[in-house]
Amino acid sequence: MKRQELIDAALLHYSLHGYQGATMKKIADEVGIKPASIYFFYKNKEELFIAAFQHLLDNHLAEMKRILAETSSRSVDRIFSEMLHGIVKYHKDDERGTMAYISLVTSPIPEIKLYLQKYLLHFNDWMVSSLDDLLRQSYPSLSTDEVDQIIKQFVLLGNGLFWGINLYEGQDLMEQVQIADRFISSMFRDIERKYGPMSKSE
Repeated sequence: MKRQELIDAALLHYSLHGYQGATMKKIADEVGIKPASIYFFYKNKEELFIAAFQHLLDNHLAEMKRILAETSSRSVDRIFSEMLHGIVKYHKDDERGTMAYISLVTSPIPEIKLYLQKYLLHFNDWMVSSLDDLLRQSYPSLSTDEVDQIIKQFVLLGNGLFWGINLYEGQDLMEQVQIADRFISSMFRDIERKYGPMSKSE
């Protein structure tokens, strides 16, 4: 038995039952072992939670990096839009992981909250650095405050779409994505009215 099997089973039961309901017995039954065997790999339930949480967060960061790398030759407004679409697709394609993520984020475990804070700082540093570089290459005249505001608006849109995935389905969700796209387009039109066309071509 591998750690990954336990993580996969844990994510399944976190998504179905939340923290309280995802017992070590249910997780052990899922992989066909006795609950005590889990403790050869993880010293307690909290450590297994954190390992599962890390798995979800690492996958999310890897996907965002992949999208950024694959769209790097496009205009910055298209990159922003593709990343928002990527957030929606990633979480819709992995609904079990998304539900487990929500369960973990809202869990009562202090260690989980601390781990989340550390991850978000790491993810935020990467995101801000990456988007800052894109914006300054395309619009060298943007001030630091303007770049900061653009990135904060992007993060707000991304967070809104993430939670929207859990509230909307089908056409309703697509409307939310279209609204985010229009917001991105409007934001960059305003930038171009102020500073002229971007210096980086499609």
